[in-house]
Amino acid sequence: MKVNIQNKKILDVITPRIFIILLMFFFMVGIFALITNEIVLENETAFDEGVFNFLMRYKSETATKIFTFFTFFGSGTFLLPAYLLIISFYIFFSKNVRRSIKITIIGLSSTILLSTTKFYFHRQRPINPLINNVSGFSFPSGHSFSSFILCGIIIYIIAMSTISISGKWLLSLLTFLVAFLIALSRVYLRVHFASDAIAGFCLSMVWLTFSFWLLTFIFPSKKDGVEIS
Repeated sequence: MKVNIQNKKILDVITPRIFIILLMFFFMVGIFALITNEIVLENETAFDEGVFNFLMRYKSETATKIFTFFTFFGSGTFLLPAYLLIISFYIFFSKNVRRSIKITIIGLSSTILLSTTKFYFHRQRPINPLINNVSGFSFPSGHSFSSFILCGIIIYIIAMSTISISGKWLLSLLTFLVAFLIALSRVYLRVHFASDAIAGFCLSMVWLTFSFWLLTFIFPSKKDGVEIS
């Protein structure tokens, strides 16, 4: 009888939204593990070379300038001021210190995770990049990972705002599109393999999901413990 009551409580907690989030979480973990094992550790190059060959069909001076423009928004030169701006807004204007702390925690922890992962795998970057002065290890793509982390935070902020549903969807899609173009730019510019960019996206989704879940327990909502406002 006690077992049945416990099972019912678990089913009550696992709402359709949480079930979808869990499904996506484990899917992203699976894709990241697949890339790590089959491509990075086994040094399998067929997929990455195939993507490079496809993108090089569209190589042009104009395309290179466009992707060089987008790649800037995944750099620390842009991301650090962007985080500081968002955090400052919540501290000084919105007076929501709790949310600023959460954003800071996600930003700092994601940076530590990225550095640790890159150092662990030691994957070298592709040869013959289209831009200069690119250093560090290749896996996963820092631009892809960091851009999608910030993208997730911004989409969360949009979701918590009072704008219309259609406006939320539009702004969220535009935000995701910018992050996608940043990730794509790293592959086009040959400073990352396609597997690096995909792994960066998957790892960012895993870390965002874990971080938001953990923060619900560190900073429980006054409503139901799910929303991390």
